[in-house]
Amino acid sequence: MATTNHFTVNNKLDKAVIVYTTMTNVNPDSPSTNPEDYIPTYTKMGTVSSNGSQEFSTDESIARVVVVRESDQLPVKVSVAAEWDPGSQTFSVESTDEQIGESAWSYYKIYSSQPYNPISLQFNELVSDNASDPSTLDDKTATFFDDNGYPGVDYAIFTSVTYWAQNQLYAFPGTYYCYEPASSTEGFIVPKTQTGTIVIENGTATYTPTGGAAVTLNYYNSQLTSPGATPNSGIYLTSVIRNLVWEGKSESDITWAFVGSSGGDQMIAQDYQNPALPWYSIAYDMVYGVYFSVQLYMSINAAADMLKAAGKGMQWIGENASKMAGNVRDWLNKTGDSAGPDSAMGDDADPVNVDVDTDTDIDIDVDIDVDIDVDVDVDVDIDIDIDVDFGVVVDVDVDVDIDVDIDIDEQTDVDIDTDVDIDIDTDVDIQPGGVSALLNKVGNWIMTKAFPTLIEGAAIYVAFQTVDKILGAWKNQDEKDMQNLQPRQTTGLGVLINYMFNTSVSINERWDTFADYVSESQADTTTLEMNIATILGTGNTTADNELNSWRWSSDDEQAAVNAMKAGANDAAAFQNLGNYQYKGKDLPLKVGCGVAMKYLKGK
Repeated sequence: MATTNHFTVNNKLDKAVIVYTTMTNVNPDSPSTNPEDYIPTYTKMGTVSSNGSQEFSTDESIARVVVVRESDQLPVKVSVAAEWDPGSQTFSVESTDEQIGESAWSYYKIYSSQPYNPISLQFNELVSDNASDPSTLDDKTATFFDDNGYPGVDYAIFTSVTYWAQNQLYAFPGTYYCYEPASSTEGFIVPKTQTGTIVIENGTATYTPTGGAAVTLNYYNSQLTSPGATPNSGIYLTSVIRNLVWEGKSESDITWAFVGSSGGDQMIAQDYQNPALPWYSIAYDMVYGVYFSVQLYMSINAAADMLKAAGKGMQWIGENASKMAGNVRDWLNKTGDSAGPDSAMGDDADPVNVDVDTDTDIDIDVDIDVDIDVDVDVDVDIDIDIDVDFGVVVDVDVDVDIDVDIDIDEQTDVDIDTDVDIDIDTDVDIQPGGVSALLNKVGNWIMTKAFPTLIEGAAIYVAFQTVDKILGAWKNQDEKDMQNLQPRQTTGLGVLINYMFNTSVSINERWDTFADYVSESQADTTTLEMNIATILGTGNTTADNELNSWRWSSDDEQAAVNAMKAGANDAAAFQNLGNYQYKGKDLPLKVGCGVAMKYLKGK
């Protein structure tokens, strides 16, 4: 016969608090690897007035108790009450607890809106490194937060605040203006006509279409939906926490934005009128890593609490953490199909000549115009054999054999000018973690600064989420990063590549923008080589034709490399590249990339 578990909450705050118990519905005898099964059920036990005390009882032998502020439901205390542990059955809610709850929320806002911030990446690494051994998560999480200026925050309060942010509508009250954007291969069409409003206040959300009747929306697991909605019917939105730095505001100006659909058509909602840029095209994909880490973290935390409550060890989690992570990825990718539809647009970013060997013979014209006073016979035989192997490396081998017999009448002008095409070596010595470093460097630059520049007037040349095909060329060198890389995680790199092929922007301006990335990211040489190699490896008819028709001597190419070397640093070198001309002509994009690779390999 089950006994009743009693516990007492002493509220020492000058405000009322609400007491909940939270449990999952998973049977500990047959644990689930489905992350949705670990979304907790909150059961309200009652309210404790300011500076008051109250006893509660539950039939659960062990109860996970979450105490929240009555005014906005923000968690301020998490405790576990066990019937066999008298010391756990009375606890107080202090002012320091409230400060810790607010501190956890402060970190979560930064983490969600700045996913490539160093401390955000550190937290992701903490979760991935310890997912199979949750017994270490509590101490390591507490140490992480303490080291980064959030003392007292642990995994219990952080997961509770995460749940609050994804299931309660108190975080960012206000009016959100709805639009239905459109896009095409010609570029993004920023919407100008408002289609409705969403008003969030007192924990509720109401959608009112222009000229229509109001509908109350539900908010669950970051999704804001009308009753019975699907991606193809009703209001079906996913919340994204954004700072508005792209709009010219500070990184501390943080709010919600919503992406998804209305009746199957794309829909967005933001807290200001008249969108200035298509932030929605990459908003979900760029924060994918945050969604993944917090969902995996919450699932493992809940599973660990459940198994401990059942008196079981952690062996099951260690054996099933990988499967749980895979299910989280599948779940989030499915959500992203409606939340980030633009990231799948454009032509596939297939690598050039991957796994294809191509032999090309090129005849080169020879102009003769040299002053000489002898009778000589001239036979010029030039054979150029170019072997392109783009499996991982582009090796262009140029062999030039010239046999010259000169037969020239007196007073004849002869000038022998032999042009050869360029030799591009894209072999990159990638160490484990190199792919992540590349994506994180580009991602941080885009999130904190560059997106408005990269997206302005951009036609959609490549599919943002298929750059992973190019990165796959390095799988053997960085298998750990590539093993679980999701297409959405390559979106930032796709945006940069997309911009570099945008011929509506001058080549000078494109390399200036790339130089800004170099300066802001402080990327190392290997990362920059990877950047350039991905551009070279992306198929683009215009750029490829320009490269194939380009002719100059190795000395001419070296002169361009030397111009880069004259820069005071790597950023200045790429600015010099953008300004460099050969015979009065700008260097085509992929020709410039070949020069950049020689510069980087010569450092």
